[in-house]
Amino acid sequence: MGKHHGDLKIIDLNLFSGSEETLRTALGGYWEVVSSSEGEVLERVYYYSDSEDGETDPYNPFLYSAAANTDLRETLSDEVIIPNYRFPVRLVGDSDTIKDDNHWKTILLGGTFQGVNYDAIYTDSTFDNSSFTYERPYTKQEANYIFGNFITNIADVTYDYNHYLPKYQDYIEKLDSELLIPNMYLLNMFMVLEGETFDDFIENFVTLEGTYESAADLLVEQEEYIDTDGSIINMEDSLIYQYLSSSIVLTSLSASTTTHMKNRTKNIFFDENILSDSTYSAMGTYKGMMPCYIKFNFSASAGSTFVDYMSTYNYSQKFMKTLKEAFSGEISITPTDLEHVVEATYYSGSVNLEQYSYITNTENESYRQIDFMDSLLYNYQNFISTTSDCYFIGAPSIERKAVMDVSGSYRYVNSLNSLNMINSTIDYLNNEDNFSIDSMSDLFSLEPKYKETLAYRIEKIGGAPTGDSQTQNVLQNFWFFNSADFMYNSDFYDSQIKYNTDYTYKVYAYVLTVGCKYNFSDLAITRQIGNEEITEIEYKCLEFYDPTTEDATLQLYSEESNLVSAALNELATNAQIISDHTYLADFYANYEPTLKIVEIPIFSRTLRAMDHLPNQVNVIPYQMLDMSQRIGFSLHYEVFNETAKYPSTISSEDVTIKANYLNANNLLSGSYVPVESVSKQRYIEIYRTAEKPTSVADFDNNLITRVDLKASNSLDIFSVQEYIQKIRTNQKYYYLFRAVNEQGITGQLSEIYEAQLINDGGYIYSIFNILFEGDLEEEIFVNPFKGFKKLIQIQPNLSQITLVTDDVDFGEIASSQMGSMAVGNADELIWDRQFKIRLTSQKTGKQIDLNFTYKLVSD
Repeated sequence: MGKHHGDLKIIDLNLFSGSEETLRTALGGYWEVVSSSEGEVLERVYYYSDSEDGETDPYNPFLYSAAANTDLRETLSDEVIIPNYRFPVRLVGDSDTIKDDNHWKTILLGGTFQGVNYDAIYTDSTFDNSSFTYERPYTKQEANYIFGNFITNIADVTYDYNHYLPKYQDYIEKLDSELLIPNMYLLNMFMVLEGETFDDFIENFVTLEGTYESAADLLVEQEEYIDTDGSIINMEDSLIYQYLSSSIVLTSLSASTTTHMKNRTKNIFFDENILSDSTYSAMGTYKGMMPCYIKFNFSASAGSTFVDYMSTYNYSQKFMKTLKEAFSGEISITPTDLEHVVEATYYSGSVNLEQYSYITNTENESYRQIDFMDSLLYNYQNFISTTSDCYFIGAPSIERKAVMDVSGSYRYVNSLNSLNMINSTIDYLNNEDNFSIDSMSDLFSLEPKYKETLAYRIEKIGGAPTGDSQTQNVLQNFWFFNSADFMYNSDFYDSQIKYNTDYTYKVYAYVLTVGCKYNFSDLAITRQIGNEEITEIEYKCLEFYDPTTEDATLQLYSEESNLVSAALNELATNAQIISDHTYLADFYANYEPTLKIVEIPIFSRTLRAMDHLPNQVNVIPYQMLDMSQRIGFSLHYEVFNETAKYPSTISSEDVTIKANYLNANNLLSGSYVPVESVSKQRYIEIYRTAEKPTSVADFDNNLITRVDLKASNSLDIFSVQEYIQKIRTNQKYYYLFRAVNEQGITGQLSEIYEAQLINDGGYIYSIFNILFEGDLEEEIFVNPFKGFKKLIQIQPNLSQITLVTDDVDFGEIASSQMGSMAVGNADELIWDRQFKIRLTSQKTGKQIDLNFTYKLVSD
């Protein structure tokens, strides 16, 4: 798939400097990839006569000028239906840099001259210029990460989970193919188009081999059953509930029906007619009848001329079937992989949602493509269907029957529609307002070519991995004709999915481009055959010759034959001319329009349909007022809180479920959970640990029980339950609670309850504290230990340590006077007395007593 969203420039490789298209590099009209602060970006070099700075010389130092004579333009061949033309071009060499005729020939054709290697300026290879621009959408998650919410081109792929039908869910889980799961469009088709005759295998599939006389019976017609958003109220009372939960489960499809469904619905087509029919457009009204589905919404590019042609001539059916066959390799029109340089410019967001950047990225990408005219001619010549692995949603119209015709009965319809498309396409190309090359500047233009999107394809990938590489298989393709109805209603629903199973959807656009294919031929170059002075100006007498044969040949650029007058040389022909330039070269520029259908990957999405999270459990703790050492918790299943976010995870499995859920619902980590659990609450999980947790993850592997909320011998499920447990006294325990729904999805976390029973001399009482996640976070100390004296210092007053020398005789030796000196002059001295200091914690209220004695020590 494409690696980038945003605006794309998709450019042919031969439009770049250094490509095999050497004349373009010599004259200008090419791209260069340059490095900038924004990344690898494209920079255009204009054709020399179009240069913005007024430059008039070609970019090759050996060329003086180049010119085309479009007055001599002519049709190249009448044997092909594509309009094709040629006109002569003349190159003039720079006499100041070209040494002689051999040097001129080497410059044009390449080779070695006087020890210097030259790359050819002229080549007769064929080149394409079908470059175009395309806008690829952002996925919803990508747009969510971009601050400001200004992205409008968004591809939103998510799911709806409407009903918990356990019997239906178990039934489809065991099916060996998703194609046997009820398709909501087939159901709606039978309901809306009651009375139409459909293929037997489709009718048997929908009516369960005739169990239902009419599929229209399934249409929920009572207004009280349908809500304004398409959901169904009182599902259990509707016929569709019985159909899904009972009839499908109990009815076995025949082998032939199963085989046909697996084959025919591999590719499902939505042609122009069905997109305007209520079978498609009203699907949003009846979408609530299905338990779950993946849903798509993206902005389709507006179709235009060729979409209108197909609509006018009822060609959309034939076009789409051939498109499928060509890109699946089923017919002789096979796609080729062509590499392009793609410059993508797009916005990139950040996790903190406070900034974004604008990025330019350039890299090579390969796109598959086919020739549009080849496909039209193929359809005109091949009117028998050779493949059957597809089905058109809708009534069996003559156009739908014609494209599936295996006998030739509808040959006229197929041929007429194809012929009308061919004629309209040729008329389009012959209109100069649509395609015109009037100069070398037009031929070497870098402006994007005309394009329009004809169709879209959604490729569905899933199932068990197979093969050595363990890759998943393509299960199904959905094809959409890009009519105006699709552009304004691109909502699509895929109900053929299994619950909690990953599916990858890749979306492709099929883009028609009108480009130009061209080459150069009939090169004739000049050699000097003399000089002539005319009116005091010295002219060169030149002769054009074929560089391959060395034979003289006629010039192409002009039809005049008297450039060398008969007075000077009566044998002169159009091959000999007089010119004020020394080096000339003539050749034809041959060109024709090309129409290609290019397959552009526009986005990819992997997701699964899941139930939503159960609500929070409200917990009321209490103590049993006896000597049983039991505590209890009254557990109440709360109502839905629309401002609740996805809770923290306990186990690694929780982490995976959270990632899948956020991804499938296009949610960021801090987003609110938008929808309440569909299935009912079934269990309450109770976790307990004897040590204070530092995070919710510390409760992993500490699940002590699951309280079942389902009543014995009944279908009733309680919303209130009691849990009682015996615990040790004088021991703290930490409890965490959460609900689990019938689908096994774990819900919002309760607060953490710190519980303990205090045994105070035989009197037992309880203490319950509530801890929030923020309370579990502990400050991390770089150095958790510090010397006690750095925290608290106890120092005697100065009067306690003053030296008293009243009785000291300073005339004697110092050592003899030690006993005469006293320490301290306070009224009460502290020496050899015991003191007590009490420290009290401001946070916990706990106390520590410090006892110490002051000792007077002398050395």
